Amino acid sequence: MSVLHINVTQNRFSNIRHLHLMICLLVFMLPSFQSYGADKGANKDVSAQQLQALNSRIKTLEQSLNQVKGAKAKVLKELQASEKSISSIAKDIRSNLANSQRLQTRLGELRSEKRDLKLKQNQQKTYLERQIRSAYAMGRQEYLKVLLNQQQPDQVSRVLRYYDYINKERSRHIDEYLETAKSLNRVEKEMLQKDYALSAIRTKLEERRKRLNSEQTKRETLVAQLDKDIAGKGQELVSLNQDRARLEKLLEEVREAIVNIPMPKDTRPFKSMRGKLPWPIKGRVAYAFGSEQIRGKLRRNGMVIRANEGNEIKAIHSGRVVFADWLRGYGVLLIMDHGNGYMSLYGHNQSLLREAGDWIHAGESIATAGRSGGQSRSGLYFEIREKGAPQDPIVWLGRR
Repeated sequence: MSVLHINVTQNRFSNIRHLHLMICLLVFMLPSFQSYGADKGANKDVSAQQLQALNSRIKTLEQSLNQVKGAKAKVLKELQASEKSISSIAKDIRSNLANSQRLQTRLGELRSEKRDLKLKQNQQKTYLERQIRSAYAMGRQEYLKVLLNQQQPDQVSRVLRYYDYINKERSRHIDEYLETAKSLNRVEKEMLQKDYALSAIRTKLEERRKRLNSEQTKRETLVAQLDKDIAGKGQELVSLNQDRARLEKLLEEVREAIVNIPMPKDTRPFKSMRGKLPWPIKGRVAYAFGSEQIRGKLRRNGMVIRANEGNEIKAIHSGRVVFADWLRGYGVLLIMDHGNGYMSLYGHNQSLLREAGDWIHAGESIATAGRSGGQSRSGLYFEIREKGAPQDPIVWLGRR
């Protein structure tokens, strides 16, 4: 073994020891980093028991609010089950699509890496072929021939050093060629794994889309049946008032439940964002705050923004999700608490991307637009509340 090779080996072991020491230090410091993140995080003042108690209370309330009596009870329950199923399937499809996109991106990177490795391997192969031909041309005792063909001692010494250099370079190129072949083999294996995973996701996606179409067809039938029953008995006003009463009851219970759950101290006050809040979704305002319902017999407590089904809905401000479930009249509903009595409500969603108890930062995706709650067109029902009182969202939202 040459002195150079020994020195390189020693350097490698030295580097490994250095790396091992750094890893040990990082592992030792990790608890400190984690505690720092926890101190700066949204849940620093909130115990797990408080959040669990909140979720339990909301679940119990949701079950009581969605209890239905009378002839339409069966249809409403079926509609609830269908829309919750659609929400779950749509969320699953979204997750599968995201995984599929990540796999396709990785496959693209692997294909590019494979091309580069193939090119590198071909170049290395060409170099080694030239070296082999040169060695063959000199015969089997090439080293001895080089030594004996020189007359002067200084020439012999110079040529031998040059020959050693050539040998070392040849050895290095062989090692590099073998390493390239190993990398190429790794890349090809990973490509096969990713192809297999992508194929499985596509099969799953196809099955989920069929289920979604089936559930949506079932939902359309239930909505039509329910609308016909309500319209036939002239109960539109009664039904809307009942829906509002359930929402008010929910908000009242939520306010009581979150009184003892403080917001993080570094949260920007909601009140200071008047006229500056971002819009929750891009789209046309179909119905403004205070617009008429049922021929002027009711006025809306929020606004309806038209948007394509599946479009992302963003949180307008930092806060905690205090309700994320289905509620009669509002469908798949998400409610956020922003502290100091301020809340924002997002209704008629297709699916929810966050759960009760989650801390959300402004601009994060929380749901996707839909038609839940028996709606015929997709969009978002949006409210802002101050200590339970409905506020005109336009006053709070910034210009688009």
